[in-house]
Amino acid sequence: MLFEQEGSPQPPREVTAPLEIQSLLKNLQQARVPLEITFEGRSQTCQSFIVELDPVNGTLAIDEMIPNIGDKWAGQGEAFQVDAWLEGAHLRWHSEQAQRVLLADAPAFSTPLPPSLRYHQRRGAYRAAVQRSIDTRVELVHAKHQRQFAGELLDISATGCKARLPGNQLKGLQPGERYELSRLQLPDTPLFDINLEIRHREYQEATDTTHVGLRFHQPGAQVQRQIDRFVHFLQREARRQAREDLF
Repeated sequence: MLFEQEGSPQPPREVTAPLEIQSLLKNLQQARVPLEITFEGRSQTCQSFIVELDPVNGTLAIDEMIPNIGDKWAGQGEAFQVDAWLEGAHLRWHSEQAQRVLLADAPAFSTPLPPSLRYHQRRGAYRAAVQRSIDTRVELVHAKHQRQFAGELLDISATGCKARLPGNQLKGLQPGERYELSRLQLPDTPLFDINLEIRHREYQEATDTTHVGLRFHQPGAQVQRQIDRFVHFLQREARRQAREDLF
């Protein structure tokens, strides 16, 4: 079952936190997502990829462009717009300048990291199943009421997750309520604080467990980066297993 709001487009937001920007760009690089590059005043669209991300020096390097007329325009110092799509999200940012560089003897263009980018979740976030063999933990803790629950993840996306809790917890979990003092543990990370909102819950009589859909409420950039890394790890594992099943 999907979250109620994940199938609907969300309004675009302006991302300005440096860590969140770096995390999104890193995801584009790791997934080898093609970039659509449009120069101001020109109708030709070019394609490239992120080849290096250097937060220390505040730079981003992209590959040579296809068609190569884009290399000429970038070399002339023309400003351009970058569009990319990752798991249903549209990312857009602008670059005022690009400089030719050599990375491991391969030509590329280096630009300053964007101070902001537009993020538009146009469809539901990618939902990754979590195998029982993967050690996870979610603790639901209410800030005002003495209610606390603990369980494990069934699946997770960039915007929320589904958890399995022992017993029938329907009375204690009300859709729309926030458990502000909750904590989440992913593999190779300590428990971290997160604000969780109840989206839906369902009691599974056969296993005497309650499945609860949760939305991450305004997680910080560092927390979002940990979640994104785990989702992408699960996605890569799912793709690897799918390839192995072909042989």
